[in-house]
Amino acid sequence: MKLLKGTLYFLLIMIAAILLASIFAPGTKVISRTISINAPRAVVFAQLADLRKWPKWDAWYPKDLSQVRTFDGGLGDNIQRFSWSSEHENLGNGSIVVKSFVNNVSLDFMLILINNGREYSFDGKFILKERNGQIDVTWTVKSEQRYPIKIINYFLEKWIGPDFSAGLENLKAYVETSTNQELGVTENSIVTIEEHGTVYAFIAQERLAEAGIETFFSNSFEKIYSYLKTNNIKPKGAPVGLFYEWDIENNNVNLAAAIPTTTSIQRPDSIVLLETGDAELYSNHISVVHKGSYETIKEAHTVLQTWLKENSIVHKTPVIEEYIKGPADGIGTSLYITRVSYFFE
Repeated sequence: MKLLKGTLYFLLIMIAAILLASIFAPGTKVISRTISINAPRAVVFAQLADLRKWPKWDAWYPKDLSQVRTFDGGLGDNIQRFSWSSEHENLGNGSIVVKSFVNNVSLDFMLILINNGREYSFDGKFILKERNGQIDVTWTVKSEQRYPIKIINYFLEKWIGPDFSAGLENLKAYVETSTNQELGVTENSIVTIEEHGTVYAFIAQERLAEAGIETFFSNSFEKIYSYLKTNNIKPKGAPVGLFYEWDIENNNVNLAAAIPTTTSIQRPDSIVLLETGDAELYSNHISVVHKGSYETIKEAHTVLQTWLKENSIVHKTPVIEEYIKGPADGIGTSLYITRVSYFFE
């Protein structure tokens, strides 16, 4: 009986000590690590943003190669996350859920850890900054907990700090020593980019001769759709052409073939009557629908450029051509439908 009472008293003292310690524990704890990587910003970002590439460098995967990882969605989808389940005492179960991102600049996520049926969530962020020709990658997790759970903030640095350091070291070694093919980087690499509030998967091409535009689009759209299907990403609209610069003198263009992976829904503020028909005027762009072959699409550009000039408005690149109906629909060129949009401040 004395032994039982002693054990009970000991447990009560321990619980009281934990509750007392929780009172003084910090409500907020930030864990942050930074490393410099000698590689292009887009290449580094691609390894972070594609959760399926994390096993190549994160510090958790080597601890238990038999762990189960599942993936949902892709960058720009409504949900992108990976979850893991492990019998390893230092891994357990958890998830990484992407919340938002700025292409090649930052990635916000939520880290969820599950222990004994209890779920703990932490806000996380990757930030990429260029410095002296290299990319500084900062990996940060912020824990904001209430009493008495905030006691875990005492131990967070020890729990995940070393893994952050090891993960960034692995990332640096992987990116700096791998070939472009291993990294998934090719001359016409498919990358994600945000333009005018919409995220696209796209293939860019500089100084492309005008005569090669149609072939470039045809080949590129096929590759992008294949990429989206492979990565379980659903297109959120018709294929588009992003036109960044047109060199009239040399008759070539800097452009990209792109497929939207997020939806940007806006309603026009008003309708503007132009020479070729009605145009939709929004707070940040003006659009006109062109019906007919691509050979006559310059008419749409001309009327929009004229309207911008008459109203002393300077447009921003890229100019967007959205191919609503075209060759893939098996229709004649007279039935093609293309929306042309010029954006401005």
